[in-house]
Amino acid sequence: MARTNYTRRILIWLSVTNGLLLFGYGLSLPFFTVYLIGQKGLSAAMAGLVIGLSALSRSVASAIGGELSDVLGRKCVMQWGIALEVIAMFAMAICIKYQAETGWLLLAYFFTTFWGAIFRPVSNAWITDHTRAKQRVQAFGIIRIGLNVGWALGPAVGGFLVRYSYSDAFYLTALSYCLTVLFLQYIIPQDHARRTQSVSRRPHFVALLASLKDSRLAKICFYVFLITLVNAQLVVGLSIHCHTYLGMPEYYIGWFFTINGLATILLQYPASKWISRLRLSTGMLIGCILYAIGFGSVGFFSTFLLIGCGVFLSSVGELIVNPGEQTMASNIATSQNRGRYLGMIMVFYNMGSSAGFFTAGWLGQYVAPHYLPGPWLIIGAVALLAGWGFWRMRYDLTDEQDGKFTAPVPVKKDTVTLH
Repeated sequence: MARTNYTRRILIWLSVTNGLLLFGYGLSLPFFTVYLIGQKGLSAAMAGLVIGLSALSRSVASAIGGELSDVLGRKCVMQWGIALEVIAMFAMAICIKYQAETGWLLLAYFFTTFWGAIFRPVSNAWITDHTRAKQRVQAFGIIRIGLNVGWALGPAVGGFLVRYSYSDAFYLTALSYCLTVLFLQYIIPQDHARRTQSVSRRPHFVALLASLKDSRLAKICFYVFLITLVNAQLVVGLSIHCHTYLGMPEYYIGWFFTINGLATILLQYPASKWISRLRLSTGMLIGCILYAIGFGSVGFFSTFLLIGCGVFLSSVGELIVNPGEQTMASNIATSQNRGRYLGMIMVFYNMGSSAGFFTAGWLGQYVAPHYLPGPWLIIGAVALLAGWGFWRMRYDLTDEQDGKFTAPVPVKKDTVTLH
């Protein structure tokens, strides 16, 4: 019981750490699209391309981070990734403050997004190391609560802050990341056992792609790519739709992000407990349908309240899908390749973000002027396709891998437990 409580405490603090990171992210980076269009004069399509290319760099970093964590240990890789991101974020703030050439600004931005992608797959691998298969949906749900506390607060504060100074927003982001590095030093124990077990194992980056020979992982990655493309519309597509076509101010956009975060804070834990009673494939289908309804309806609305309702529905879909996809990948991984498998999930997650950001810019510039709901109907269709794919995964997974267990989990034991 003492070991159980110890692991639970670390999991909660790790959730807080994720929240600090996303709070810092929300202070500044969601508004970078608006900054590029409004302050640097980039077109919507070009801004979407810039954000999309940065997400590709995140894909590479996710794979590298996951692979290195299997060899060097989780804590070491998490700390160094954030520390390097702090340096890049300060550089980005300086570029904005002193009106540096756009090329230097974008270079700093790409380094920021690259190093920022290291943490999450490694954090997810740590969770998988210390939880059992039947508990992972709830464990990842707890992490999602922390993430969305940060997501609810960060953009709300940042939306007002960027009205006065974009550079100050990025400075504050860098400072919040500094606090996160210090926080990690004290909450995560050194994983000496993993480093000892991996002493004969060296990073093998070619094997990352070879892991896709596991057809189950390849399918999950593809469906993650599709649904992340949908989710990316919240950051770029919604900003373009509301700011360019509806004339809404930046702080309205920040409140939409806050709605997204608050929905997860309030509903993530009960939703995770409910999903744990279903097959993962069934829960994923339900989540994708909610995505389709929420985003598919946005283009038909022009008021804050109605668009907020669409954002809320898509947010409920997100709080079902995100822990589900992480759990599904965790359940098919072995103890030796968890970092690699979860790194590959994040590769396709970031590739989906990249495609989503670029698609949002392209649809916003070339489709929306002719039919405003058009981009959102297309996105809704993609969400349904992803849902159908996840539902079909039930035929490739064992009952346990799909979250169907022969006996219910006792009430007193539905918290995380060490192996």
